[in-house]
Amino acid sequence: MVYKGEYFMSVLHRTQIYLGEDQIQSLKLEAQKERLPAAVLIRQAIDNFLKARTKSTNWDSDPLTQAVGKIKLSVSNASVDHDHYLYR
Repeated sequence: MVYKGEYFMSVLHRTQIYLGEDQIQSLKLEAQKERLPAAVLIRQAIDNFLKARTKSTNWDSDPLTQAVGKIKLSVSNASVDHDHYLYR
C-alpha cells in the first residue's frame, strides 16, 4: 500500500480535468497555505463531495420501520394487493 498524504491507497489513477483560471489560482494558493500538493486537496474535495451526497439512513429510528408488524390486518395478501385495498 502506498501512503500519499493522509490517503492510504493501493492504486492511484491518473485523470485529466479542466479548471478555470480562478479555480487553478485558488487551488495553488490553498495548496501553498496547507503545504500540500494540489492533488491531495482535489482528492479531499472529491471525498467530501461524495460523503455529503451519500446519506446514511438510521433505520432503527425510522418511524415507518418501527411500524412494521404492529398492524394486524384481516387479509393475508395486503403487501401484494395493497393498491386494491387502499384505492377501491
